[in-house]
Amino acid sequence: MRKMMAVIHYEYKMQFKRAAAWGVFLAATVFALLDNYPSASNLARLEFLKEPAYFIYRTMSQNGFVLMFGLMFLLAERFPLDHKTGMKFLLMSHALQKRQYILGKLLGGFLFTFSILCIFLTLNTAVYFAAAPFPIPLLECAIPLVKTIIVSAFPVSLCSVALPGMMDIRLFYLFAAVLFGVNAAYVGSANAAPFYMITSGDLMRFIWVNPQWSFHDTGSILANGAFLMGSGLVFGGLLFLRHRFWRTE
Repeated sequence: MRKMMAVIHYEYKMQFKRAAAWGVFLAATVFALLDNYPSASNLARLEFLKEPAYFIYRTMSQNGFVLMFGLMFLLAERFPLDHKTGMKFLLMSHALQKRQYILGKLLGGFLFTFSILCIFLTLNTAVYFAAAPFPIPLLECAIPLVKTIIVSAFPVSLCSVALPGMMDIRLFYLFAAVLFGVNAAYVGSANAAPFYMITSGDLMRFIWVNPQWSFHDTGSILANGAFLMGSGLVFGGLLFLRHRFWRTE
């Protein structure tokens, strides 16, 4: 356990030190504030912006989506990077087992992604709460924020950290570009969303539902949750079968 914790600590610390990660975070935050800041123009443009739950829903489903895809591209290099820098051989010199290495990398990447998402959501919510030109009870911001972290940030982080590690980096870039395009093209409707939506899937209906669109499709919510959680667990598990991430067996 101690050796795996060392890998988790290394992965988490290494990712947090990457300037590119904070560049993606800053860009996503700026776009989120430009799009959702409770200014007079945005309040006139967005009908439901006075509702904290809608603000958090919109921030996660649209701008959180950009943040997650940026982080996924950065995470795609983490296994080859250990080989290039010699870090993998240093870790192996301490009798580290394959499962400890892969699980440590996955958990470290998941904690990093989850932390960035939590910071992103909390920062944007704090700005909204402080800048809103109307009174907002603190709980009206806190409750949807916590729900979004549990319902969306957690499974999305799990999904995003396993996919880049499993695929060849060129194949992942192609897959991510297609998935990004499909997600970006989706505009929302009263009907069930496709199950493969990353941050705007039907799981987000737990946070906020358009009052003009009644929604009762439990199966679509479960399908979206299964895609996010299942893809992360399945692809993460398949990593243990790939010999190239370890010494010759």
